[in-house]
Amino acid sequence: MEQDNVSGDLVLYSNLIDLARKLSDYSKAISIFSRLKASTISPDLIAYNSMINVFGKAKLFREARLLLQEMRDNAVQPDTVSYSTLLAIYVDNQKFVEALSLFFEMNEAKCPLDLTTCNIMIDVYGQLHMPKEADRLFWSMRKMGIQPNVVSYNTLLRVYGEADLFGEAIHLFRLMQSKDVQQNVVTYNTMINIYGKTLEHEKATNLIQEMKKRGIEPNAITYSTIISIWEKAGKLDRAAILFQKLRSSGVRIDEVLYQTMIVAYERAGLVAHAKRLLHELKRPDNIPRDTAIGILARAGRIEEATWVFRQAFDAREVKDISVFGCMINLFSKNKKYGNVVEVFEKMRVVGYFPDSDVIALVLNAFGKLREFDKADALYRQMHEEGCVFPDEVHFQMLSLYGARKDFVMVESLFEKLDSNPNINKKELHLVVASIYERADRLNDASRIMNRMNQKANRSHYHA
Repeated sequence: MEQDNVSGDLVLYSNLIDLARKLSDYSKAISIFSRLKASTISPDLIAYNSMINVFGKAKLFREARLLLQEMRDNAVQPDTVSYSTLLAIYVDNQKFVEALSLFFEMNEAKCPLDLTTCNIMIDVYGQLHMPKEADRLFWSMRKMGIQPNVVSYNTLLRVYGEADLFGEAIHLFRLMQSKDVQQNVVTYNTMINIYGKTLEHEKATNLIQEMKKRGIEPNAITYSTIISIWEKAGKLDRAAILFQKLRSSGVRIDEVLYQTMIVAYERAGLVAHAKRLLHELKRPDNIPRDTAIGILARAGRIEEATWVFRQAFDAREVKDISVFGCMINLFSKNKKYGNVVEVFEKMRVVGYFPDSDVIALVLNAFGKLREFDKADALYRQMHEEGCVFPDEVHFQMLSLYGARKDFVMVESLFEKLDSNPNINKKELHLVVASIYERADRLNDASRIMNRMNQKANRSHYHA
């Protein structure tokens, strides 16, 4: 068509972009989008939403975010899909601080929420250890005309469990049943895990009978959670009997279940039993410990992963840098901030250079432990060692200064970042304004917002 000077229309460009996206050829999609903009055709809402997805999948997060502004500049109003697409991308990449800032922007733009957005944000609030906000959003869904679904309930259940709000979790679980909300295996696994945390192993076990009665089939996660609960309760015999029963019943026993049982045997000093199971894993007798740690950490088996990690580290068997990242992630998710710092220090002892995701989690841990000087020292040291931080690490440091009420440092870092051409200025202003808002320094908050608006007006005027 191009050779024959036949110009394409918006539908053709949109279809080509969509095709490239489905084939995961993101650079091709971006190049077609550039050609679309170079022609005289203006992209519409559908094309823009498709490109937010493309930029996100290509891990070009800043470009995805800037598209929202570009849309407004071209008189295309971002809709709920625009925001929820970008929110989902942030969450998939564990960028929870950005997700929160985007949600703030979505509310400011008075863009209506939908079920997907609410479910994503309940999760984001949970990940950022803001259970009150997750709770408030969930209970306000019906007022907005949004009916919570099983994902909404399951996500809030998990948030309650992680925040140790056990009474609320049990109430919500039973409320689902009284309201006839269809529960599933995730609902029960979450509840079994919560009973495990409160050391009520009999109640956890009863839930397995209850789910079977209701026609919900337990899966490998259900069984590995129960085995872990019994082992912690000192009932290794029951754990072993269940494991044998599962094997003879033909249930597919996955690696997580095997590793959980292996660690249970090893911790009880039954090394021969553990070795036999390792042998059965159809791998060499000595499955790499790095692999075992990864399996357990990804499955959220925190005690078992910690046990194997410490053994492996002491035996100098942790060869892969990603294992440290995996453990830091696991501990951070479970609010074990002292352990985050312990793994980070071990990582530095063996000379590994942390990536920006690890730095963000370690800074957060120092903040939660109120060790602000250590956070400050780490931030400066990494900066000096040439570590290039994504925006959220700088924003996190600003938040830590705010938490310490060190507003001199907040202003100093703000000025430094504001003059850095690579920082997203709008987000920077929103972050600093919300720090002042939280500290009830409303004059400072509005000063920052006015400064942002003046900048936006200036750039609009020059454009």
